[in-house]
Amino acid sequence: MKEKKLARSNMKSASRSRKIAYTLASLVFILLLTIMFGFSFNFVDRQSFSESEKRELAKFPEFSFATLFNGDYFDGINLWFADTFPFRDAFVESSANIKKFLGIGQTIHNFSENNGDDIPEMQEESQSIVDISPVVPEQQQQDDNLLKPALPSGGTDIVQNAGQGGDGAVLEQTISSIFVHGNTGYEYYNFVRGTADKYINAINSAADAAASNSINFYNMIIPTSIDITLNETSRSKLNSSDQKEAINYMHGSMNGNVKKVLIYDLLKAHSSEYLYYRTDHHWTSLAAYYAYAQFMTVKGTAYKPLSEFTQYTFPDFLGSFYSDTGKSSALSVPDTVYAYVPPYDISFSMMQKGSSSYTQWPLISDATTYSSSYKYLCFIGGDNPVSLIENNSMESGETCVLVKESFGNPFAPYLSCNYKYVYVIDYRYFTGDITDFAKEKGATDIIVQNNISMTRNASLVEKLSQAL
Repeated sequence: MKEKKLARSNMKSASRSRKIAYTLASLVFILLLTIMFGFSFNFVDRQSFSESEKRELAKFPEFSFATLFNGDYFDGINLWFADTFPFRDAFVESSANIKKFLGIGQTIHNFSENNGDDIPEMQEESQSIVDISPVVPEQQQQDDNLLKPALPSGGTDIVQNAGQGGDGAVLEQTISSIFVHGNTGYEYYNFVRGTADKYINAINSAADAAASNSINFYNMIIPTSIDITLNETSRSKLNSSDQKEAINYMHGSMNGNVKKVLIYDLLKAHSSEYLYYRTDHHWTSLAAYYAYAQFMTVKGTAYKPLSEFTQYTFPDFLGSFYSDTGKSSALSVPDTVYAYVPPYDISFSMMQKGSSSYTQWPLISDATTYSSSYKYLCFIGGDNPVSLIENNSMESGETCVLVKESFGNPFAPYLSCNYKYVYVIDYRYFTGDITDFAKEKGATDIIVQNNISMTRNASLVEKLSQAL
């Protein structure tokens, strides 16, 4: 009997010891978590943008009683903490490498020199292009939050010895499916009939839906530099589909509810100017301005002269061509990003991925301290599901919805000169129905704008179809 009592006493003692040990371990664990949280919150330098994802990260929300009571303030803190945790890019990159090894979610690459499909003949779409001479804005007063404006040089920046052989001849080479002529990269384009037809069907269906809601529907297909600025001798030797024929086929196959904005001939007429970056696949703000002028001409509204905008420069930009060629020495001479701020009181806000509220942001961010690959992020905070540009100088005015991928970023600010509200939707991240969204916001116009490479990317065309 004494032995049983002793055993029960020992068991109770052991149980108490385990509880004490568990309690102490839990307290130590909570204490360590608290210390780590406090350290990461106060002492770790949190990123403001992600190199692996090429986007701005969430900012810590500004306090207000309205956001406190509706829950947006704490939601903003959660989003900021989750989006900027220490060593974030290292974890994201490791995750991407694991997925790549397992074959999960690999990126669809647009650079390809494969044979394109035959482009069906179509009667050429005719449209008077806007008669606009090259415009260079005057030097203007420096803004305290941005760089001093500087004038752009005419044409692309040709630098001595960049991309030249020993005899001074311009070198031509293909690196990672990118054609490099001297110190300038060009993206091949191969027409894909099936994907182009899906794009046409998506635009036609969306235009019909917009028309039934008394909303004007515009479509713009942006050519890439290989057909605009590359010299004809070099261009004729390349296995790259004719972009003008492809654009003509797609626009010619769209129904009467689609108002086409044709910019190929306009950009071709200005091909000696700085329309595309040498080290990146995007167009420049100058090219986007010409497209804006053409759009307003099609709409029947006067466009704002570029001379009335404030221009800012962000040098040392090395973009996607540079990185995708393994940082080729031929493309090592940086571009300059020029940005234009409208002459109005403009406010800009964006709804970042994973958020349900808008965050205030500069329309044109100061990219002075951005690393060389980030400079294009100066426009409208990069790519976000929904953004809003408001012209506070207008007491009233129209509302439009711009549906775009990254080519639309330098284009969007110009629209604020003619609309009170400009909603910018990146269909790659947007969830919902764009026609319903436009109707809810009282939009008069929907503008769908894509670069031509998008129209041969089945994944992106599918995303656009779902959004429209």
